[in-house]
Formats: sequence, structure tokens, C-alpha cells
Amino acid sequence: MMLGRRGSCLATCLFAVLVAGCERPSSQRASSHLGLTPGKLEFGLSAVGITRTKTVRLSNQGRAPLLVRGVSATLPDVRVEPFEPFELPSGGEREVEVRFTPGVEGTVEGRLEVLTDADNVGREGVASLGVGGQGVKASLEVLVRTLDFGDVETGHLEVRELVVRNASLVDSPVRLSLSGLDADAFGSDAVGAPFSLQPGAQRRLSLSFLPERLGAAEAEAHVGVECFGCEPSVVKLSGTGIASRLEVTPLRVDFGRVAVGSTAEERVTVRNLGTEPLAYGGVRLLEGSGGDFHLVSAPTLPGEVLAPGARVEVRVSFSPTTRGAVPSALLEVDARPLGSTRPGPKVSLVGEGGSGCVELQPRLLAFGAVPEGMSATRDVRVINRCREDVLVGEQKITPGKGGYFLLAQAPASLPVPAGQSLVLPITFMPRAGAGAGEAELSVKLLEGRGTSTEKVRLVGEGRMFPPCQYALAPEEVAFGQVPPGSEVTLGVGLTNVGSTECFVAGMRLVEGSDAAFSGEPVPPHVLAPGERALLRVRFAPESAEVFSGLAEAWVHHPSRGHVRVPLRGEGARGCFSVQPTQLDFGALRLSCGPREREVVLHNDCAGPTRLVGLGLVGDASDFQVTGGPSVPGELAPGSRTPLKVTYAPRGDGEDIAALRFELATGAPVPVGLGGRGLLRDEQTDMFTQSARNAVDVLFVVDNSVSMMDEQRGLGQNFAAFLSHAAASDVDYHIAVTTTGLTRSLEMGALCPGGADGGEYGRFFPVDGASPRIITPATPQAGSVFAHNTHVGVCHWNEQGLEAMYRALSEPLVHAVDDPTTPLPRDGNAGFLREHARLAIIAVTDEEDFSPRDVGFYETFLLGLKGNDRSQVVFSAIAGPEDLDSCPSASGTGSRYLALARATGGVVESICTPNWSESLARLSESTFEAQRSFPLSESPSDAAKLRVRVGGVAVSEGWTYDTRSRAVVFSQAPAPGATVEITYPVGCQGPTR
Repeated sequence: MMLGRRGSCLATCLFAVLVAGCERPSSQRASSHLGLTPGKLEFGLSAVGITRTKTVRLSNQGRAPLLVRGVSATLPDVRVEPFEPFELPSGGEREVEVRFTPGVEGTVEGRLEVLTDADNVGREGVASLGVGGQGVKASLEVLVRTLDFGDVETGHLEVRELVVRNASLVDSPVRLSLSGLDADAFGSDAVGAPFSLQPGAQRRLSLSFLPERLGAAEAEAHVGVECFGCEPSVVKLSGTGIASRLEVTPLRVDFGRVAVGSTAEERVTVRNLGTEPLAYGGVRLLEGSGGDFHLVSAPTLPGEVLAPGARVEVRVSFSPTTRGAVPSALLEVDARPLGSTRPGPKVSLVGEGGSGCVELQPRLLAFGAVPEGMSATRDVRVINRCREDVLVGEQKITPGKGGYFLLAQAPASLPVPAGQSLVLPITFMPRAGAGAGEAELSVKLLEGRGTSTEKVRLVGEGRMFPPCQYALAPEEVAFGQVPPGSEVTLGVGLTNVGSTECFVAGMRLVEGSDAAFSGEPVPPHVLAPGERALLRVRFAPESAEVFSGLAEAWVHHPSRGHVRVPLRGEGARGCFSVQPTQLDFGALRLSCGPREREVVLHNDCAGPTRLVGLGLVGDASDFQVTGGPSVPGELAPGSRTPLKVTYAPRGDGEDIAALRFELATGAPVPVGLGGRGLLRDEQTDMFTQSARNAVDVLFVVDNSVSMMDEQRGLGQNFAAFLSHAAASDVDYHIAVTTTGLTRSLEMGALCPGGADGGEYGRFFPVDGASPRIITPATPQAGSVFAHNTHVGVCHWNEQGLEAMYRALSEPLVHAVDDPTTPLPRDGNAGFLREHARLAIIAVTDEEDFSPRDVGFYETFLLGLKGNDRSQVVFSAIAGPEDLDSCPSASGTGSRYLALARATGGVVESICTPNWSESLARLSESTFEAQRSFPLSESPSDAAKLRVRVGGVAVSEGWTYDTRSRAVVFSQAPAPGATVEITYPVGCQGPTR
């Protein structure tokens, strides 16, 4: 019975299947399953404007077929290659191409959407796949902007190398192309298809010059990333084709900058170097050359033949009628082989109209009133703002009337190097009863092969002065005890106490005074009743010994005409000291109220120090002392006692005083005080733009135990630092010292260079293991810099500002050998140049622990450059104020940051993620022609700034930067230009 039922059921089912298909429930039906690989399509770093391609694999992991209708992206920068809908059988696979072309920098995230009927995607019929990438700006570093092949004989090939570096984080396709009228004379095997550069990689491209014609040839090489909208770098290519038989020199005459209305001359020489005669038809200026260039002389030859070995000299001139660059001209030389009809070589003539690159200052030298029977000497300065050295030739004074004008030194041919100046002292001696005197100084200048004459008008007045009634204060300048390495400035004042005018001349330090004393001479001038002439005397002992000197002046007096003031001071090391030893209160308007600074007394003696006196000498009424110890009284051992000094000027002019601490044990210990009272409420700062971009760069590198990686990053990215120097053809000196002042004996093995970490301002390496001053002529400069910045990690006491001071002051700065050490030739001579801009770059992860306040170091740096703020910049790669952004820094470099802000320098974090970019920014600040001009004081209303360049008011093209307190030009003023900035001043605080 049971078997019958089972058989009946089976039969029924079989029938149902055969007749009706016997359909199963959906849970038992075969299904399709779309798989996407990878799980997320990540393009990573991708160059902006460049397409990257990846594939997505679609697979059917089910048992039933599925249909793929299309694939699209939710991101506009992502595109899927179009395709026709297709079916994927069970187990089938197919790849789809996806392209990412970022249009901007930044991270993007989105989805790929696959339209399908697969059972695993739901009713929407859309399968999603994440897609993302990051747009990164591709950038190239082209280390030079000009490539000059020089003179190349026609038919000969000359090859130069152009280095291209990928400075970005992504692979970059690079293309090289050539353009210009003479592009056919230049070539490269890299022209054509692009090549790829990996991040940080560089490639040397060979470029060639094959002249087929005589004369100058110019073209441009365009090197850029092969992407939409990417601008290429342009490298100027130049060369000159010359002939072996015909020599024309020079083939390019550059007159430089010539004053409008003046004329400069140059010579062009044509010479037959062959053994056969050449046809010679003379020379001519081609049409379109303008009216600024002229053919002065061009000799004709008999039979119009230039014989073998013969030469012809052609003179051309340039007389600009407008300022700025003028259109270049061409001088055609009609010289060629006999019977030839080809054109002769062409000489390029270029020049610029301006104020002249050699300037005599002043144009009017006024001596004022000088007593009969006395003389006065003033200086005429010859300033060379040319690109080349200049020779000052004949100096001549043409007399006029009323006295004798004399050259204070014998006339001679005197060279003036590019960017430097020369002083010509002129003396005026009035004649008895002649009254006003006049004369003219003429100076002949030789610039290259051209000559010019500049003139200065000389005027003076001879007068009868009654005997000068004066008071001298002090009659002896006693500096007391000053620690070696510190300095104190005091004054010698000569006051007219009579009722008539008084003439003062020759106020200076006498030759033969000890070198520890220094001071700028005071120009001769007339003192009205009550006025004072002030000679500032600086005492900076370098050793523990007694020093002496003498200051002098001349006045009109029958018996007291020669004024002499003895100077004495002692360099002394002791356990009692006062810091700082010099307080400069700067300029203070009388209406602004007093200004206050602090002095700290340090008693590091084993026992108490007895203080028996404390007082002010000099202009004591302008300064006031508050607080401090009891006098007489004792200072406890190890104590630090502060006191306040207040400056409240009572009148217009300079004030100099000294705060003296009298000890029971010996000579007084002084603190120099200085300030300047101002009645005016407006300030004018004047600057002169450098004619030649010369820069002296000193790196001060931290050699503490935490600086190994930072030293490596600095050394490996030297090319980035030199990027602007190479582009601007800068004449640089680069040196390195450390933050260590004393030897680190315990860990000496970790500090190479011969000083065990105690360079004390000497350039690294002090043992001379590699060149200590890097210049454009230094072979393998990058490797040398990497070696010199690997200063070791052995020290613990970072004193970067003091190390900078030691490096740039006596005895190191001008000494070939440091006399205090046994190592030979470890001085810093040859680094610091008078005409060069000075840049200091500190690299440290810690605060500065130097012994003096930041204001001292700022004053010192400015003093090196005649207080011209445009010639000094201090920058820092240091611990930032927000240490949360830089966890590896040991501390904020607040003192470095303060000095950088005071000088308009650049600040970078020691935790920089990209040393190349940080150093490139420092390079721009260090080597670029001066665009930022820091003001000496803070404007009370920046909207009222007035700017003049070259005597012309300028209302556009500059901005005022409040943080750096500087006027910043969008384009640097022309070389040699004078920049005047006038602004209202208020009572914002001390002058920097």
C-alpha cells in the first residue's frame, strides 16, 4: 500500500514536470552575482592635468548570466571608456578602463556605478565601487634660465647640458621644444616625444649649437610638464657664430646703463686672420636701429680689400634719449671672401637709458663756513653700480674763486670693483678776506672700453670766527671694566658755551689708538650757541688687559685749538657682571612719554659682592634709574638683581650716558646708555637698490643630539636653496657654523670638523676637510654643502645668535687664522664683503640661549651694513609657536622668530614636511633682488605712506606689510635706484 502511494506520487510529479515544467520556488532558482575588483579604485597622487588609467574587473560569480548595461562615475574628473552593453556568463570576466584627470589640487572621493541586472545588487540595478584620488601640482625645477654657448666657429658643434628636476610628488611627463628665429641653429635629442621623470629624479638634457652663419643667434628652449594648462619654463639660448678667417670682436656690444643725455663709446675690431685677402666694403647701421646708436668712425681701405693680418677699428656710440632699455641695433660689417656675395656678420648693439651706473655723491659738495687759517675736509664718494669694475682715472680740480680746494691725496688711477665705492677726500682752505669760494672737481671714468667724465661743484665760505668758547665733557672717557666680547658706547661732547658760532673739525679717534676703541669721525661743521658736537666711542675688548686711546678735535682758538680727550678701559673677566652692557633706547619723540628697559646684576661669586656706588654720568638728566639693590649694600652669592632704566629726552638730538656700578673690589662696571630725542612727527627712510646681486649667506646649524634628520634634509636639498641664485646669476658666498661655543668632550666622536662641536663662530669644518666658503666657482657645491651641514649631534647648549655674532666680529671675521686656537687657517677671512647683502639662516629645533638680548644682535647686524635695513635679513627654520604642529621640536625658537620678524626674514617650521619647498622659499628671500624695504619705525597711519623711486613718486606696484613693517614692491626696483619712503610716526614703542 505504501509503495503504491510513493510510486503514484513520483509518476504524478514526472508528469507535471514534463507537461507544465514543474516550476521550483525562487529560493531554489540559479542566480547571478556581480563581483568588482579591486574593492576600491584608488588613483593616489596624480598630477593635475595629466590622465592616469586603471582598470576595474567585472566578474560573474553566480550560476546564471547577467547583463552589464553601462558604468558611470559620480566625479567629473573620472571618466569611463564607453562600451556597448554586454552579457557576462557564469564565471565570465571583463575589464573596464577608468581614467582620472584631476583638474585642481586636492583630494576627491566618489563612486563608480555599474548598471546591471545581477541578482546581488537589488531592485535599483546599480552596483557601487568607491573611487578616489588626490590632485597634485606637477612641477619642474630648471636650474638655469639662460644657456650661453659663447663663440662657436661656423660648422662646428658645441654642446651644453640643461638639468631638469622633478620637484613634485608625482611622476611627470616632460617635453622639450625649441622656438625662435634662430631655432634651426640649436638642437637636442630630447626634442619630440615626452619623457617621464619620477618624483625627485633629475635628467641632464644635452643641447647643441651648430652655427651656419656668422653673428649672434638666439632661441628659446621650452621645458614643461606635458599637461593641459601647464606653463613651461623658458630657457634663453644664445651663441655667436664666428669665422676662422674673419674675426669681429665683440659681436655683441653692451653699453650697459648710460645717463640720458650722456654719450658712451665702444670699439669694434675687424681682423683678417687668414692668408688670403678679404673684400671689405665698410660698416653701416641697419635700418630700424633707432636714433640712440651712432657710427662715430669707420675707416675706408684702399681698393676695399682687408689684407691678411690687417685690422680695422670701428667706433660706435650710444646716446640714450629716454630711460629704460632701448631697442637693440645691428651693425653690419661688409667683410667676406673675394667673389662671395653672402652678407657679412652683424654686431648687436644694446644699451639702457638711465641715471648712469657710476655716480658721484654729492653733486654739490658744500663745506659751509670755515675759519680763515683753518681747513675742512669732506668726501666725494664714487659709487660703482655697474656690472663690471670701473677705473677712476684723472681727478682734477678747476679753481674758481675765494680759496683753495685741494685733493687730499695724490691723483692716481684707482679701480672701483663692481658694487663697491671709492672715497675721494677734498680739502677747503679759505683765503684771507676772500669770502665765498667755488671750484669744480672733474673725474674721468673708464667703463670697459668707454670713457666718461663726471663733475662735482665745490663751494665753501671763508669767515673770521672769534675764539671758540667751548666746554668738553668728559675730559677723559673712562670705560671701566668691560667683559671681553662685550661692548660699551660712550660719548665725547664738545658744546659751544659762548654767544657766537664755533667751528669744529677733525673730531675723530687718533691713529694709533688701541683697536678695542672705534668711532665714526664727525664731519666738520659750525655749532650755534648752545649746540653740541658728539663723537660716539665704542669700546669692545677682546682680551683681559688694559687699553688706551685718544680722541681729538680742532676748533678756532689761539691757544686751545687742538682738543684731546684720553680714552681708557679694561677688558676684565670676573664673577660679577651686568647684562646687557649697552642699552639703546632708539629714537623717541618728546611727546610720546618715557621708554623703559631693564638691567640685571649677576653675582656669580662664591661670596657676597659689596656695591659701594651707583650713578649716572654723561647726559644723566635724560635717564633715570629705579629699583635695584640698596647702595651701599651687598649682593648675595648667586643672586640676580634687576633694576629699571628710563629714558625721557628733554630736547632734540642724541643723548649718551653711562650707568656705573662701583664695587669695593676695583674699577667701576659700566652700562652704556644711548637714545635720540625727536621733535618731528614724520620719518623718511632712504635705500639704494644694489647694482649687482651679491649675497653673503651664513647658516647657523644646531649641533644638538636631536638634529640628525634635519641636518640631512638641509644638506640633501641644496639645489632647491640655490634655485633663485642660479636663475638670477647671483654672486654668493655661503658658509656654515654651529650653535656650539664650547667643546663637547664627552661626545666628541659625534661632532666632526676638528672642534668637537665648539666652533665658537668658526666656519665648519674648522679643520679644512672641505671648502669652508662656497662660491659659484666651487666644484660640486652640493656635495660640499651636504658635508658642511653634517655638523654632528654632540652638543647641548644652543647659542645660535651668539655664534653668529662671533662669526662676523673680530677677531674671526677678517682673520685667516684664529689666534686663540692651535688649528691653522681656521679664521673666517674672505666671507663678509662690504658691497654684498648679508643673510643669516638659523636651523634649529630648540630655543636660543645666547647671553644677550635679541636687540643687541639686531643692532650688531645692522651695524655691519651701515644701518641699511635693506642689506640685512635674518631667517629661521625653527620650532614654531604652536608646538602641537611640530611634536619633534624641543622648544619654540622665539628669539630666532623675533629677530626674523625684526629684519623682514622668512620663518619655516623645523618640522617642514618638504625641505625642498621650504628652502626654495628661503632662496627667494635670500637671493632675489631686493623687493622688501623694512622701515626704521612703525607708521602711525600706513595709509599715508609716500614712496619715491629714483626721485619719482610711485603710487602703485607696492604694498605695506604690517607684520614685517616693510614696503614690498611687486617688482624689484632697478639696480642703483634710490628708494625714499616717508611716513607719519606715532608712539608705538621702541625702535627695532
